[in-house]
Amino acid sequence: MKEPVSIFRKISLRRRVVSAIGLMTVLTVVIGLFGLAVVADTHQRLHKSVLEASAMAAAIDDARLAQVHFKMQVQEWKNILLRGRDKNLFDKHTKAFAEEERKVKEYLQSLSRRIAALEWSVPRIADVTAAHETLGQRYHGILREHPRRDSTTVARIDESVRGMDRGLTDEIDAIVGTIRTLAEKRLAETETVARTRMDAFYALSFFIVFLIAAGILFGIHNIRSITRELSGEGKNH
Repeated sequence: MKEPVSIFRKISLRRRVVSAIGLMTVLTVVIGLFGLAVVADTHQRLHKSVLEASAMAAAIDDARLAQVHFKMQVQEWKNILLRGRDKNLFDKHTKAFAEEERKVKEYLQSLSRRIAALEWSVPRIADVTAAHETLGQRYHGILREHPRRDSTTVARIDESVRGMDRGLTDEIDAIVGTIRTLAEKRLAETETVARTRMDAFYALSFFIVFLIAAGILFGIHNIRSITRELSGEGKNH
């Protein structure tokens, strides 16, 4: 009884060899391209994550430093009122007050740029910057209006500005809290996206492994078929 002719026996030897080589070549190319794509994507996402994390950290630092230096500016104003009767101390604390005021402005401006780059919505920053400018003008105006710094003048000045900084302090504190919340939210979103992409990567990896296993099995079966056929032809001759 003749052995049934298999599907592979119907295909010529040359075609079987070419198909096996072609399949392994395709698998090699697919695996190589997949590896390159994964490496490129990982590098790009890592670079973006590092830059974004750095920008968020810088934004938090700017907000915190604006907060700290505004409190120092207010303290220097109090020092002017408390010790301003001495000309040397007045000059010292007035200079320090102006320096702290400058730093607050710089940090608020830097914060505004970083927030825009991060595409966050923090409308309070523009209001706080304007309020700080107005407050500074009022402080300097009061000093010009009261050149004498005796106890009566100091008491009058203190009464006119008492609590004036409180609202701005609360606003800056609120900005710090908002930025920290936004940073935490962005980090959580980045982590979620990364986890989703990793799940997709694992699924695709399993598919590639399946293709490799199928290719190997096909190659083994093809080689065995060719070997048996060559052995049969050798015996016939």
